[in-house]
This record gives sequence, C-alpha cells and structure tokens, in this order.
Amino acid sequence: MLDFLPLRRRAALMAAGLGLWSWRGADASPLKRDEHVLPIPGLLCMDASGAAQADIAVWVYEDERRPGARSLFARYLGIDLDGLNGPQRALFETRARLFLKDSERGKRLTVVIDGAGSVALNPTDPAGRSTTRVTLPGTVWQGGAEPLRYAVVRPTAPSPADAATHRHGQGQLWPVAETGLSIVSDIDDTIKVSEVGNTRQLLRNTFLEAFQAVPGMAAWYRQMCSAAQQAVEPVGASAASVCCHYLSSSPLQLLPVLQRFIEEAGFPPGPLHLREATAWRSLLPGSADSESLKLGRLRQWLDDFPARRFVLIGDSGEADPEIYACIARQYPGQVAAIFIRDVTGEDAAAPRYAQVFEGVPRSRWHIIRDGHDGLAITEAGGLVTGLAP
Repeated sequence: MLDFLPLRRRAALMAAGLGLWSWRGADASPLKRDEHVLPIPGLLCMDASGAAQADIAVWVYEDERRPGARSLFARYLGIDLDGLNGPQRALFETRARLFLKDSERGKRLTVVIDGAGSVALNPTDPAGRSTTRVTLPGTVWQGGAEPLRYAVVRPTAPSPADAATHRHGQGQLWPVAETGLSIVSDIDDTIKVSEVGNTRQLLRNTFLEAFQAVPGMAAWYRQMCSAAQQAVEPVGASAASVCCHYLSSSPLQLLPVLQRFIEEAGFPPGPLHLREATAWRSLLPGSADSESLKLGRLRQWLDDFPARRFVLIGDSGEADPEIYACIARQYPGQVAAIFIRDVTGEDAAAPRYAQVFEGVPRSRWHIIRDGHDGLAITEAGGLVTGLAP
C-alpha cells in the first residue's frame, strides 16, 4: 500500500512532474472566479495608544486541474491507490485535494473587518502568500475571548455593504491580553497520534486514516484553561487572558482538517500556526524547518507579551525538548512549565534530558505519557494559579 522511498529523493526523481505552486506573472491583479483564498489565523493585541494591532495573512491558490495530478501525488507519497479500500480511497481523495493547488502570485485582495470597515492587503508573493500589518480602532475588541472575524473580498466589491456577494473566505484574529497565560501546544504526537518517527506510518496517518487524539489531552487542556481563567477573574482580567496556541510544523495545507480535528476532539479553541510548505519536496519538514518555525514564533510571542506566562507542551519524537529548553533559558521569568509527551521510551532520568534541560529548574519540566499524567501534575502543583497581574 505504501511503497516507501525518501520523499526528498523522490522529489528529485519527479522534478519534471507537478509542483504545488506556479507563478502567474509579476503584476498585481484581482482575484479570478476560479481562484480561492485560505485565511490564516492571526493574533490581535492592543498597543500603548489603545489601538488594536494584527497581522492578516492569506494564501491564494487555484485548484490543480492537470490530468493525472492526483495519481502523480500518490506515487510521490508511495501510496498504491489500487491497494486502498473504499474509506481509505475516499479519505485520500479528500486530503490529497488540499495539496493539489497552484499558488497565485500578485493577487490583490480586500478584507472587511467586523467593526472596522475594509482594508486592502499587500499583493501575494510567489508562494501565494500575503501578510499585512493593520492598525484598527481599539473598539473592535471588547475584552472577550472570541476571535475578531473578517471576510476576504475581491477589490471590485462595490462597497463593504455589498461585499457578501464577493466573499472568498472568512478569517479570524484571536485576541491576546497583555497579561495572563498562553498554552502553546505542538500537534503531531502531542495531541494527535501521527508517528512522525516512522515516515511510512506518518503518511498513512495523514492521508489514509481518521485523525486520532492522544488520550486525555483535550480534558487536560480544558482544565488548565478553566483553572487559569478562574485565577485571573478576581482582578477583572479579560477573557482573552487565557489563550491556547497550536504551533506545529505540519504543512499549511492541513489547516482546514486540523482545525476540524481540534474542534471535534474537544480541545480548547485557538489559532493554529503551521509551517508554509508550498512544494512537494517540503511536505515533510527537516529538523531545521521545525526548529526555525517554533523558535521564531516563540521568541516573537514572548517578546511581544513580556507580562504573560507560557506553558509549552510538545513530544520527545523531534526537537521539542531542545527548543523549549532553549526558550526557558532565554525567558526564565515567562516560561511557567514545559511538558514533553514521551514517544521514544525515555523517562525523566534519560541522559538526553539531563543535557537538554541543563540550567532549567527541575520543577519546571515534566515528562508525561498522556493527558492523564499532565492533569495529575497540574492539579497537584497549582501550576496555573497565581497569574493575576
């Protein structure tokens, strides 16, 4: 069913085949009717002047229509379509479709933001991505935890009032208060069974099987959020004082199905921050890709929110322990705890952890098997209390 060949080698062998994006010219142009937009979750925060700041990011693409694209993608992954049963074939068709896209360069878009009117976005780059920093009236956020929503429209929409008929997707900006707790969680093998250490099984779990949640993790995350919110409510902190961020090196194309997984598995809502992967050869991240993404985002957040505390949750299958320990040493006053889910058979006494967590207080890091272990530790240690400013 899965004919394993390293994906990076297979990419070279199939270089004459299809890519995940193609350039469509250098000049900015309006969105065409057969082009689509994937809004990427972002954060919303207040600046010193009382205005709201946010980065609005989108991906613009066109569905791949060249004959044989799906079969070529299956060959690239080493998947024998003839060997799949009915449910597996249906799931592969659905998930493969997420990757069969041509990214669109130089596209001009406008967003209509609830309570703030319309904003023109920067043109998309060769990978179909556009990121635009926007300053909004402080009144767009009233202190709640619900995300601020915006609609992506073609610039030809006559007016914001008429934009509904020109919509190409709805995005979310998640508010983050100046103080409080941020729970930052990896996805693969942390809250979702992926088996990243086994490429053959990882591809099977990604394209052929229903996503499976790690036992107890959703209930543990909900408990942490509830306890943290109760800790800050007596001082009148906003609902956005407690936030969950899902930071993963999974490719951006999986955003819709991962959002659905998090919701259906009962995890607390929150923005997903995924890796840009606009070529088949980068479908599976290298260790440097994951490290760059996670270190970059974490440093940005801890710099932007110096009064917040952070709980970092990952697994032992890749470099989460090394990444989180590095952040804990750089920001010792902000990292409240680190949890590593063991998927490599290494307990807390393993030589790896003695080296990795050198300089990090032993009480700050924990090795767990699942969410039940995490829940027991946080309930016993009062880990999320004492957050009031």
